[in-house]
Amino acid sequence: MADQNLWDAFCAVAAREPSRPALLMPGTAVDFATVRTRAEHYRQYLLGAGVQPGDRVLVLAQNSPETLAAMLGVWGSAGIVAMADASLRAPQLRHAAETVSPRLCLSTAELPAGELPCPVVRPAQIEASDARRSPSRQSLPTDAASIMFTSGSTGRAKGVVQSHGNILRGSRAVAGYLGLKETDRVLCPVPWAFDYGFVQLHFTLVLGLTHVTLAQANPFAVCAAIQEHRPQLFAGIPSLYTYLLRGVSPLRNTDLSSLRVLTNSGGTIPAPVLQDLVALAPQCRLFLNYGLTETYRTSYLDPECVATHPLSIGRPIPGVGVVILRPDGSRAGTGEVGEIVHRGDYVCLGYWNQPEATARAVRADPLLPPESPDRGRALYTGDLGSIDADGLLYYHGRRDQQLKSMGVRVSPSEVEALLHESGFLLEVAVFGMPHNMLGDEIWAAVVPAGPVDGLQQKLQAHAKQVMSPYMTPRRWLIREALPRTSTGKIDYPALKAEARLAPSAQLSG
Repeated sequence: MADQNLWDAFCAVAAREPSRPALLMPGTAVDFATVRTRAEHYRQYLLGAGVQPGDRVLVLAQNSPETLAAMLGVWGSAGIVAMADASLRAPQLRHAAETVSPRLCLSTAELPAGELPCPVVRPAQIEASDARRSPSRQSLPTDAASIMFTSGSTGRAKGVVQSHGNILRGSRAVAGYLGLKETDRVLCPVPWAFDYGFVQLHFTLVLGLTHVTLAQANPFAVCAAIQEHRPQLFAGIPSLYTYLLRGVSPLRNTDLSSLRVLTNSGGTIPAPVLQDLVALAPQCRLFLNYGLTETYRTSYLDPECVATHPLSIGRPIPGVGVVILRPDGSRAGTGEVGEIVHRGDYVCLGYWNQPEATARAVRADPLLPPESPDRGRALYTGDLGSIDADGLLYYHGRRDQQLKSMGVRVSPSEVEALLHESGFLLEVAVFGMPHNMLGDEIWAAVVPAGPVDGLQQKLQAHAKQVMSPYMTPRRWLIREALPRTSTGKIDYPALKAEARLAPSAQLSG
């Protein structure tokens, strides 16, 4: 196949549509031919610098044409792109570098203070270099292409390795069920250094869609980009949808007629926000997705089911099977909660330089007999889920984040969903703190949707009506905003740290 790797795929797109915009930014556009030329500069520099097949190159990235060219140059030299977001602090960046032992770092963003254990190359050095022609190198579909770092919310961040083939097949499968066209424009405010943003960029790399980038990822910039660049696909996350529809945002005065497809990942959109979103953009097909950095994408909920099954994460994407397993490894029954296991395609190659963690997560397909000549591959996600009688998948939270309150297991995500139903809240995060008598004492950090007299008392009354006593939050943190990770997800470790320093947090009566 001509495009057996990401470099080949992009070069084919650039040759086919050289004048089409690859990236659109506020006030400017960069076409595929320009990105291809700049990527060749990077490729020649890296080959001249001695980058060998399989060498890791750390890319300190922000969403920009220079970052895109840098990534492509690494793939053109048969290296492996190790993505590090520009928001990383010095200890996190050092951890990333120490994990993958890069040949060098391509820094298209400002470096944090501190030394890295590898040379650092800036765009100006690429521009000034004598890029001599070097022989081309070819990566195989099974070769490692990228290392994406997990958030590290439950420990030090791990480097998830995906192959060229997984990314090529995955991008085509996702674009297929979304119904994307080559002439479409994609807007996603998530950084490329994180899997959801990276997946949207793949549509540009592999299929030639135009990618819309933002100077700042806030609701005002999002609305301005929709108005200026007229995208067909908007890929958002729950917090962004919430602030677009419930916060200070010009979305309701923005012309959304160009949008055809909306997607969500990274958590559940609160039910009231979901209803508003569907009403505001009735022409759009809304896809609710589920997946991990380790699986590319696992499932999606068909738009026709959003109204009837809004809490479901749908059915497996093409090439994937899902099974729910009990702790003893047996298959769970209909509606029974167990671990979600992703079977089939798109399973990562593992965690870079962490064989024990890889062995725990990436295993043989549990539905194939041990004597099978090809046991296949499966990803044990660590997520809890269930499958109903119609074959729809439901997410019940992380296995390692389940709480045990008053001797009963509690899903924080279920408590969050029930609190959202009160209508008083813009955001909510539920977590547990150790307690001598209760086991896990349930806390709720909440952001009010607006001024509410007696908010805590009203929330307690609502919780008493819809929750069992063991589920009901006993302490509350009322905030103007919730802390977030660089991916836009709620930072639960930060909330727990705050709770440890807040013994006077409001106690439920």
